[in-house]
Amino acid sequence: MKASATRFPQKDKYSRTGSSLRGSPVLAHRTAELARAKKSHDRLAKEQGSVERSLFTKAELRRAAEIGRQVNREFREASVKAGGHALRIDALKLAARKKFERQLARELPQYRQWKAMRRAHMGAHAKLTQKTQAASHFTNATINWDTLLELDATAQEFVPPFTTFDVQMIDFGGFVVSDESFARPNIGHMINNFAYDQDESTSIGRGLLGILPIESAASLVSCGVAFTTPSEGRLKISAEMQNIFNRINFSVSDNFGFSSAEVGVAVALFALVLRGTQDVERVDQVLITSSIDSGGSNQHRNVSDLDTTSPFMLSVETATRLNANESVLVLAGSEVVFGTVLDDMHAKMDALLWWQLKRLVIDMAIDVIT
Repeated sequence: MKASATRFPQKDKYSRTGSSLRGSPVLAHRTAELARAKKSHDRLAKEQGSVERSLFTKAELRRAAEIGRQVNREFREASVKAGGHALRIDALKLAARKKFERQLARELPQYRQWKAMRRAHMGAHAKLTQKTQAASHFTNATINWDTLLELDATAQEFVPPFTTFDVQMIDFGGFVVSDESFARPNIGHMINNFAYDQDESTSIGRGLLGILPIESAASLVSCGVAFTTPSEGRLKISAEMQNIFNRINFSVSDNFGFSSAEVGVAVALFALVLRGTQDVERVDQVLITSSIDSGGSNQHRNVSDLDTTSPFMLSVETATRLNANESVLVLAGSEVVFGTVLDDMHAKMDALLWWQLKRLVIDMAIDVIT
C-alpha cells in the first residue's frame, strides 16, 4: 500500500474491498442494528409532528412561505454584492435569519411556542441517541492504550497476513458521495475513508410540522482468521490495533428556513465471531464521539484526537457458547458512524481513519461460577 506525502493511504493491487465472507453476514447484522435505532427516531419525529400540527393554520403557513421567499431573495441579492467574501456572506446570512425570525414572530402567534417545541424535539433525539448507545454498551469489552498484552499459555496468537477481510458501507439515505474504504489483510491494514453530503431543504409546511428526516451512514472494515475451539465455551478475544492516521471533518450550514441540526459521529473498535454463514456476534467499544447541535448557525468540527504513537488494545468476551472443535471466523476492526437530524440545513462529513491490526489473540474465556 502506497502512502502519499500527506500520509493518506492509497489503494494498490493488494488492497481489498467487499468481503471474503459469503453472503455479507456482517453487513446484514449491523444494518439491522442501525435500522432498529433509526426506527425509534422516526417514531419520535412522527409523534412530535402530530403535536405541532395544530399550532398553525394553512393561511399562516402560506404567509410564512411568502416571508421566507422574500427574505431569502434579499439575502441572495446582497450576497452577490459581497464579492465572495465568506465572512461578509456569513454576517449577511445571520442578519437575514434574525429578520426572518422577527417577521415570523409577528405574523404567527404560535411561532415562539413552536420554537420551544423544536428545541425540545432536538433534545429528545439527542437523549434517544445516548439511551441507545448506553443500551448497547458491552460490559464484557474494554479498550486500553499502550498496554502490554500478557498471553496465557492456552492463547493462540495471529499476526498478518490475515486470511479474512470485510469492508462494508451502510448508507440509509443515499448521502454517501464517496467511499474509498479498503483493507489489506496481508499486512493487517484497515482504512475507513468516506464522504457524506446531505443537503436538506424542507418546505415551510414540513419544517413547521416537525416531520424531520433521520439519516445515518456507517463504514466498517475488519480483518481476521479462522479459529477452531479447543474446548466448549465462550471466546476471549484481544486485538492490538495501531492507529496510523485519523481525521474527521464535519459541518452544518444554514439553508435559510426553519433551520435546525443535530448531527454526530462515533468511532468504535469491534470484534466479531461468525458461526456458519449468518450467525454473527459483534462486540464493540466506542473510542470517541463528537456532535453539533445547531439552531440554524453554521458550525464546523474537526476530530483528530486519536493517538498514533502507541497501540490500542481491544479485549472482549463473547456471550455465545461454542462447541468443542467448532470452526468459526474471528475478525476485529474499526467502524465510523455518522448520523443526522436536519431541517433546512446542509451537513457534510469526511472521515479518514487508518489502522493496522497488529495482533489477534484468541483464547477460551473462563466462566466464573458463583
